[in-house]
Amino acid sequence: MEGNLKDIFKEKLTTLYGDFHPIVSKFGTSSFGKISSDLCISSSQFSKLISGSATEGMYIRSIRNIEQLKEHQRVLKDCKQLKKELTKNKNKGIEEVSAYKSKKIVYISLVFACLFSGLAVGYYFAKDSFILKSINANDKHPLSSFFNKIENKSTYLGFLNENEVQDYCPSSAFEGKWKLAQSYKIPLPGSKNSGVYLLAKSADITLVTSKYAENKGRVLLGFEYLTHEVWIDKRRQPLIPEYFDLKTRLFTDLYNNLDFEEDENFLKIAVLKSFFLDEFTILKDSIIRKGQPSGRYVDFLDTELAKTYNVDVDYILNEVISDLTQTKCNSTINEYCNPNDLKVNSTISFNCFYSIGIENLGFGGGYPYSKTIQLVEKNYSDNLICDCSK
Repeated sequence: MEGNLKDIFKEKLTTLYGDFHPIVSKFGTSSFGKISSDLCISSSQFSKLISGSATEGMYIRSIRNIEQLKEHQRVLKDCKQLKKELTKNKNKGIEEVSAYKSKKIVYISLVFACLFSGLAVGYYFAKDSFILKSINANDKHPLSSFFNKIENKSTYLGFLNENEVQDYCPSSAFEGKWKLAQSYKIPLPGSKNSGVYLLAKSADITLVTSKYAENKGRVLLGFEYLTHEVWIDKRRQPLIPEYFDLKTRLFTDLYNNLDFEEDENFLKIAVLKSFFLDEFTILKDSIIRKGQPSGRYVDFLDTELAKTYNVDVDYILNEVISDLTQTKCNSTINEYCNPNDLKVNSTISFNCFYSIGIENLGFGGGYPYSKTIQLVEKNYSDNLICDCSK
């Protein structure tokens, strides 16, 4: 998806500025710096857009900005051409004075119309840029400023320094930015009525080596910022037996193939933001993860839908989801015993079970789900020297 948006972004820039010249960092004769200034975005954000590391939202908003800039330039070009054509009538003969005066009035009116249109487009573009900056400020990981270099600002980043990474191997290899590789859904059978689901939509995760852990170089601290969505099945379809098999204690294929956004039977009621503290222990043959919720709030709520379908989101937030602390993830095989095998886009998957103490559907036991995280950016990517057999 983001790869396609990257191509669209570059294609739009090519039509506006000219051919792409990566060696000299230009489109046509315009430098990256000038273009980022035209689009009212930072140079670092422009670099992410060009490299393909920007988010889908960043691409969509920047593409929209390009379209607005093109429209602004089109209006100015049309006004310039109109002015050129109308001024040809200035030196007409005396017999055309009356007609000229009429044209002059039209000319002045059209010029003012063009100026107004240009200002309107410019205002919209500037307003959108302001909104864009606000959105970017709100969407980023809460600890982003502590783990990313900020342009024109001196920063001391929270990761290990280069002279420390070998001493804290292999955990130093895992340091960096991670994300949720794929969304997963879990039913909330403790929500008084069936048909309520929690969809883990995204997660921005920062992993940092713990310098004071007893097991030096083996423990990572994780700061996880998650977005969840609450969906309702309009039919209030019971979980068992259609979606969950009591004999195998596994979800059915029908459940696994559910796509809430494409299925007209499901409606999104709320969006939740959550913050987790994680601890990862890197062993010779396994990786252990422990997580602790550290806050959660409702970021969006469709009150009309919640009222219509009798869904108490406060109850779900404070009672049902909070009871998911009874969650256990099994350790997973360490596929990166040699830490240098860990590359950008590498993944780690954990098979987990959760239970809800207030569940009212008569099933005692855990519901399975898998959580997979993917490496986005490493703090240290050079060769590490440590013996994985120890």
